[in-house]
Amino acid sequence: MSKFLSYYNLVSIPDPAEFLGMSADKDVGNIIATLARNVVMIVNIRIPKTLRSWSMPEKLTAPVVYDPNSQKYVGVFGNHGLRLWDESTVDVSKCKKLKFPKSIAHVVYTEKEALVLYSDGGVAPLSKALASRKDQNEDKAKQLALVLSRTFSKPTVHTLPQGQQVLTYFDYRTATGELHVVRRSLHNNAKRSHNIKREGVRLTGHAVIEGDAGPQLMTIWSDKRIFMLPLAERAHESAPGQFVSMLSELNVESNLSLQGLSRNFAAIYGANYGQEGASLLVYNTQFKVVNAKQYFKVYLDFSRLFAHDEHILLAMGQNIAAVRYRTNDELLVDMLGSQMNETHLTPIELDHINEEESLETAIKFLGDKRVPNSTFSSLPMELPAVMQLAHADGKLVPFESPDIMQQELNDLIKQHVDGELVQVDNGLDEVNITLMRNYFDAGPQNLAVQSIVRQLERSGAGEQEITEKLLTLFIKTQNSEHVLMCVRRYTNISEHMLAWCLRYALDNTPTALTNGNTMETDEDVSPAPSANNELLNAVLSCSFNSVAIEKYLKERLEVSHVQRLLQHLYVLATEPNALLEERPNQDATSLGSLSTEIQAIRWVSALMTSHVTLLTISKDQQLLNLLEQWSDLLDLYRNLLGPLSTVMPLLSHIIALRKRRNPFSRNWYNIERIKLY
Repeated sequence: MSKFLSYYNLVSIPDPAEFLGMSADKDVGNIIATLARNVVMIVNIRIPKTLRSWSMPEKLTAPVVYDPNSQKYVGVFGNHGLRLWDESTVDVSKCKKLKFPKSIAHVVYTEKEALVLYSDGGVAPLSKALASRKDQNEDKAKQLALVLSRTFSKPTVHTLPQGQQVLTYFDYRTATGELHVVRRSLHNNAKRSHNIKREGVRLTGHAVIEGDAGPQLMTIWSDKRIFMLPLAERAHESAPGQFVSMLSELNVESNLSLQGLSRNFAAIYGANYGQEGASLLVYNTQFKVVNAKQYFKVYLDFSRLFAHDEHILLAMGQNIAAVRYRTNDELLVDMLGSQMNETHLTPIELDHINEEESLETAIKFLGDKRVPNSTFSSLPMELPAVMQLAHADGKLVPFESPDIMQQELNDLIKQHVDGELVQVDNGLDEVNITLMRNYFDAGPQNLAVQSIVRQLERSGAGEQEITEKLLTLFIKTQNSEHVLMCVRRYTNISEHMLAWCLRYALDNTPTALTNGNTMETDEDVSPAPSANNELLNAVLSCSFNSVAIEKYLKERLEVSHVQRLLQHLYVLATEPNALLEERPNQDATSLGSLSTEIQAIRWVSALMTSHVTLLTISKDQQLLNLLEQWSDLLDLYRNLLGPLSTVMPLLSHIIALRKRRNPFSRNWYNIERIKLY
């Protein structure tokens, strides 16, 4: 899944109306930001830091780009002139201005050589354009009319699977108000144009993104519909293409900003639907789902998107924000959201599945208002009722109850496919199995929670979205039993919800269970319910991203929580009988003795990084002794792993020699040279 890791302001924009855009620099991690028509900066987005800047008296008409062929920066001045300079240049105005009779709309960055895009749609490499500029004979009035009547935007070079390159850009015609997407082949100079238009609706966002078969046009309209149009060599569909999905996360009445991130991924920025603020989404065009969300307090009409080096650069208002994201191994069942399809739902169940806005309103909390625990505890338990049913004995009870049969069938299914049977009334042909992540997941323990969980799962929500709603609900209502159910049932839980669950588990687990002895308790200390102790270990067994969780651990946990957690993790790493429960995750299929030690060390590493300042200045002697114990344990690991480094080459050599070889020769014949004496 895609996850947002960090968000910070990069650089300020003097005047949004004068902002021209951003492009990639020669060094990895740097961008060229044309903040105004006379201000250009080279910014490192990882530090962040401004490396160099230029201010020029003459105004630019297009973003500055870097040309790898000449190793110089290229700027367009007054639509008819180019200036080239390198990073050591102090005054750009002293560089020679190379005049062109033809009007220049953009200079497009490529990995080999920059391209010059003229206002009439012609394209030429920078070196050829410079060599042929004196041979151009154009009418000045006609070139001026082209500049006033047409505006080119978002020029991008794409590489097809066959290796050919195409240039795509948008052509806005002022006289008619039409917007065309233009695809021009750089191999044979073939050109194709599509008029982007639909009757009765307004275009709110558009971009060309990478697809499996080549570039494709993505458009979002005021009726929430998303259309995709392939721009491959043999694609001849008419614009806007094929309807693929609906966008309900953003308010499509306002303008949206779109930008392609990588193959089948796009970034979308827009106003939130039905509430204040804005959101930045990562949208998967292959499975038509939203992978990640970043919320902003204020929505600004001016916005531009640019993607570079695992960062989404969002120019909004008078600031450029850098949002770092990471795409982990895809979890297909979570990307598709629903673990069941709607073909197996009865009409009554379909009537209870509401829109997302209504569902969020139903389970939303205002301030510190809490729902009493009696809301969920008043309904009868389903699982104990099944256990109390009498089994068939052939005399008093001739047949097994259907509830017992379904419970046994569920247990049998969970042993093989990790799922549960969904009972239907329309025959065995419509029997379906809902997949489950954890064998120990017993499911919701009452009808109210079961109704909410199944509505969320069947409405197409992903695991992150489900856990955001359910864990917030159960933590605020102090419902530890169902917090444990969510942690066990779902694998892809966001880092900030894991940190919140960890704080909740520590606050609801007595100190005796986390003070270094998880197997026994003192006689004078009343034992805690087993669910609370299980909850702490269940949270610790969840997979997480160390970089993403550090910020949330720092916000949620205090020094006292960290000390108790370090002691508990030390027991997990040293005691052979203290094991985390087995559960599927993104990194391993189960947690045994060795995996429990590795998981404990990963948690300790995240805690040390998030609370290094507080742990350094703390004067608690018990905490100091605990840190010394961890230091000795890690030294032991290092001493044990040192000699194994010499064994690794020998093992690799043995494995290479023992690999099974193909008994059949790949050659149809052999040639042998025989020397006769």
